[in-house]
Amino acid sequence: MASARSICFLGRFRTAAGVGVSSVGIGWCASPVVKAKEQSVPPFTLSSAKFDQSTYVGRLYSIFDKIDPQTLLTSDAEVKRCQGLLEEFTRIQQLPAGATDAEMWEARKTVEAIIHPVSKEPMFWLGRMSAWGFVNVPISVIMLNAQSLPVVLFAQWLNQSYNVLSNYTNRSSLTVDWAGLLKPYAVAVAVSCGIALGARRAIKSMPALARLGIFVPYLAVISAGSCNVAFTRMDEWAGRGVCIYSPEGKELGMSVKAGQKAVFDTICTRCICLPIPVLFVPPLVMSVLPVTGAVAVVAELLVIVASIAFALPCALAILPQEMTLPTIALEPEYQSLTDSSGKKIMTVFANKGL
Repeated sequence: MASARSICFLGRFRTAAGVGVSSVGIGWCASPVVKAKEQSVPPFTLSSAKFDQSTYVGRLYSIFDKIDPQTLLTSDAEVKRCQGLLEEFTRIQQLPAGATDAEMWEARKTVEAIIHPVSKEPMFWLGRMSAWGFVNVPISVIMLNAQSLPVVLFAQWLNQSYNVLSNYTNRSSLTVDWAGLLKPYAVAVAVSCGIALGARRAIKSMPALARLGIFVPYLAVISAGSCNVAFTRMDEWAGRGVCIYSPEGKELGMSVKAGQKAVFDTICTRCICLPIPVLFVPPLVMSVLPVTGAVAVVAELLVIVASIAFALPCALAILPQEMTLPTIALEPEYQSLTDSSGKKIMTVFANKGL
């Protein structure tokens, strides 16, 4: 997932302390970005996002909120307190006594980072987007140091296993058939390992492929990642679908076509766009930095950490998490529905997942 210089550097950078420092760097390097934006706090509401979701910048700030690693340290009691504030706001339709707009936005941020938007249950902490950067640093170190065949296979298994966990945790559907999840998981791991082995052997048999440089692992990453998302979330696009809602917030039913769009959009952002900064930025930056020796090692570490830290929010912000779908693009049973006033429903909403 990096240049030849990155591989050499990571080969030397094997200590647990190094990985720990990298992880901490990912955790808090984006905090000032959101803090600067939060200088002016808008009036609190549950009906719309804190930041403008019609713009890329607004969605980017929202994603930074969702991946804030400080939420990993939130206690169950604090989560329940935040949920209580939101429930009280819903009941009285105004700020609870003693609460400020800033406190309510913070409560909403905490709940949305920890509680699944559909199941309303706490998400497993390792699968949350706020843990993505921490987990990917050691995984990247293992993958980039993999030389022997067993280590290559282990690295691919570890990477795709975490991807499955992340895809499951951030799914858009309510429930998952655990027995049915094992088969897609096995297929996803087999595909990723097969692609890794195929690329490895192809480069050995055809050295000219090495001239393609980082494009070879990029194609392998997006292929394996796409299969991983598709198989892990198969129930959404080839089974029961995802839940859709009217503009009034009423649950209308399950739609396979909405599920197909949710999975396709996720593949575009998570599998195709997400690897680009991680794979291409470090080699480009290091090629123009006039540093050598130990300074180059530290500089490359910082570049890789920053790339991983910002790759996720920049990719996820490309498309809104809440999809707006015209009913004409859905199943026939959803094309003639009416709202509470008798007006025909033209658009519906669904959770895309992350």
